[in-house]
Amino acid sequence: MKRFRSCLSLFVLFFYTVEIGGLKCSETEFCSYLRDRPTADIYTVDINSIQIDDMGIIKFNILARIGYEDLEVYIYAYKDDILRVKIKEFNSTRFELSDVFAGAPNLAGVSSVDTEAIQMTITTNIGSRVVVKFAPFSLDFYRNEILELVLNGERLFVDNPQNSQSFSVGLSFPRSDHLYGLHEHATGLILRRTENDDPYRMYNLDHAEYPINDTASVYGAVPFIYGHGPEVTAGVFLHNAAQQFVDILPDQMAYFMAEAGTLDLFVFLGPTPAEILRQYLLITGVSYMPPLWSLGYHQSRYSYLTQEEVKDVVANFDNYNFQLDAIWLDIDHTDGQRYFTWNPDTFSDPIEMQNNISATNRKLVAISDPHIKVEKGYSVYDGALENEFFVKNSDGSVFEGRCYPGASSYIDFLNPEARNYYGGRYSYENFPGTTSTLAGIWNDMNEPVVFDLPEYTIPGDSLHFRNVRHMEMHNAYGMLHSRATFEGMMQRDNRTVRPFVLSRSHFAGSQRYAAIWTGDSRSTWEYLDISYAICLNSNLVGIVFCGGDVGGYAGDPDTELYQRWYQAGAWLPFFRAHSGKATPKREPYLFPEDVQNVIRNAIQQRYKHLPVWYTLFHEYIVYKTPLIRPLFFHYTNDRNVFETQNQILVGRDIMVRAVTEPGVDAVSVYFPGGTDEYWISLSNFEVQGGGTYADVPVDINSIPIYYRAGSIIVRKDTVRPSTADMINDGHTLYVNLAPNSTAHGTVYLDDTTSLFYLDYVEYNYLSIDYAGGEVTFTKIDSHANSGQFDFVVDLVVTHELSEMPIDGKPGKYIERRYTTDLNGNLLKDLKFNFKRNTKLSLKLK
Repeated sequence: MKRFRSCLSLFVLFFYTVEIGGLKCSETEFCSYLRDRPTADIYTVDINSIQIDDMGIIKFNILARIGYEDLEVYIYAYKDDILRVKIKEFNSTRFELSDVFAGAPNLAGVSSVDTEAIQMTITTNIGSRVVVKFAPFSLDFYRNEILELVLNGERLFVDNPQNSQSFSVGLSFPRSDHLYGLHEHATGLILRRTENDDPYRMYNLDHAEYPINDTASVYGAVPFIYGHGPEVTAGVFLHNAAQQFVDILPDQMAYFMAEAGTLDLFVFLGPTPAEILRQYLLITGVSYMPPLWSLGYHQSRYSYLTQEEVKDVVANFDNYNFQLDAIWLDIDHTDGQRYFTWNPDTFSDPIEMQNNISATNRKLVAISDPHIKVEKGYSVYDGALENEFFVKNSDGSVFEGRCYPGASSYIDFLNPEARNYYGGRYSYENFPGTTSTLAGIWNDMNEPVVFDLPEYTIPGDSLHFRNVRHMEMHNAYGMLHSRATFEGMMQRDNRTVRPFVLSRSHFAGSQRYAAIWTGDSRSTWEYLDISYAICLNSNLVGIVFCGGDVGGYAGDPDTELYQRWYQAGAWLPFFRAHSGKATPKREPYLFPEDVQNVIRNAIQQRYKHLPVWYTLFHEYIVYKTPLIRPLFFHYTNDRNVFETQNQILVGRDIMVRAVTEPGVDAVSVYFPGGTDEYWISLSNFEVQGGGTYADVPVDINSIPIYYRAGSIIVRKDTVRPSTADMINDGHTLYVNLAPNSTAHGTVYLDDTTSLFYLDYVEYNYLSIDYAGGEVTFTKIDSHANSGQFDFVVDLVVTHELSEMPIDGKPGKYIERRYTTDLNGNLLKDLKFNFKRNTKLSLKLK
């Protein structure tokens, strides 16, 4: 987020500049040891130790060669084709996570265990099989007789000397063409082989202006990996928050090397990418519905320095007809970097400022970092110190390090009482000068960052709640921080308003509490391009609310890059412009009129599609599907799409190709699907056929956007200054007819801000179908209390294929617009009320 450290010595500044990239495997003792040790078959199964308990959990021992320690193995079978393997020492003292799970998984048990001379076959009640090889020990995982995953015994090693608890395990995906996942890295979507490179590091760090196409750590770590091939997809999640390195080796092997914690693997047998993600999210959970305003456009800078400047920015968005839903405050709004305070000189009347913002139907988001200024008399510090809510040194004293406030201590978010204390600081009583207009919180610097220590983070031997060493839970720190914030904001408003939280550091389970962004990027084309790959990857690991700093955080983009970034950023789930303190101001209204027009059109394209984004969030929660998807997510057997990362699917039915190259007048686009799939362009009347490539002409005014034939896209084409201003506007249906003249879509409606959709089932979720000149609306959730959410239609637009694509030449479509029904009633007067009916129809002329 920020790079201004006047309080630090020149030595620290130099050290920070040189070392921020983080350590490599060869510079890390546990990794260099595990990576360099020769493969060996250390373990064999003690056949006499095999047990099955009443819950169907399999337990047995594996005996180690002399010089190594015997281990216990537990195998669990859960419903939905989920298996779990836990391997640890007898009487293990290893830390085991307890905060990742959304709820206890449901055991499915086993139907049979067949023991032979050299192996044991475990058949689960869900049909999957685990074959346990006895000597040497290994595990084969089958679904429907297909071998999907192998735990390689020769790569298994569990180390437990006095000062280390490292381990390694190798996992092979024999049916896969490529491996994906291991969020977060600034690399392409496919995980590249690393035997001649540094492994992928999983260790949350403040890695500003991170190198592109590098395996180094950045801000998040989710040790979840997919093996995908045209026939089957398998996935593995290492339930461990310690530092890890992962080598990607020949034959689609992932070699995990972890510094500490428990070897606890969840195996997902798919067999499709959609099923893998659903299975993973059954374990780690999904978010609440976000407030609708959070899906609009956000404006941020490090920093807006006064409340008058904040009001001026908001006013200029209206003066120049730019849509805006939230303005953001960085650390300069605080009194000397004391969080939960206001700068008395520059934000002397924060309530007046918030009232001014609220009068325009906008929201305010303020930053709150985990480091707390060491200062007696500062109430946040005093309360945390008195209750022992800070991270401690290994000797039991309170840990102090340097960050923006100077000497700082760090909240121990592993402690539930400390989380409650921190979350309680957001109450109106404890955070004076706040109103409900302060509707979002930005958790930054929560890797966590300590300026004056190696790798700029808390030492591994520091102690958390119940004497857990920091090294054992490091990657979960940011997730626990955003959890405390989210729960605190929930409590602040008595669970009546949905909070919005943005977090830089994240881990498995973070999706339940916070959105994320791609961190401190540079204003270059490479960072624009990689933002799509990073957010596609985050969606594949369930953290769907992802975006990048539009325009880039550091630097000064030229106008071409700036415009292209808005056009691309409008199609990522989180849409925020943000820039650093050293950059020239670049609010959209500061540019020439022609540039303003391009940016305005990009922002308005976002607002027109808000019903799409809102519906996709509901479907993510219900069906566990991501908001944006790589092409292979749906076109699983099309090898042409496996490496595509600058094209995304927004849901199932919209395809976007970002323009991430300078000075081009055409870009290559691949159109997925077979001969019965067609893609309808939004910029002209062309239709492209599935399974083909085309060089699509582009100018600065647009990027290639396509609707899938057979889809119905629900939009709001009357764009107003904010989402709140558009609540009561009607919808436009874009009916994109398949060759058989049918189409299908969905839409979700609720009050956009409260938890009534969850607590009182107050929402409306509709299937929209077109056939025979008639649009039919059917309630999908008949149990929902939908009477107050009428579906208002202003206009129906049909796109009908008129010329089919032939030999690479695009086809054509005809557009028809319907504003009245057969009786001459204006469609804007038609409200489809579902209080008593579950199905209603509209006939078109």
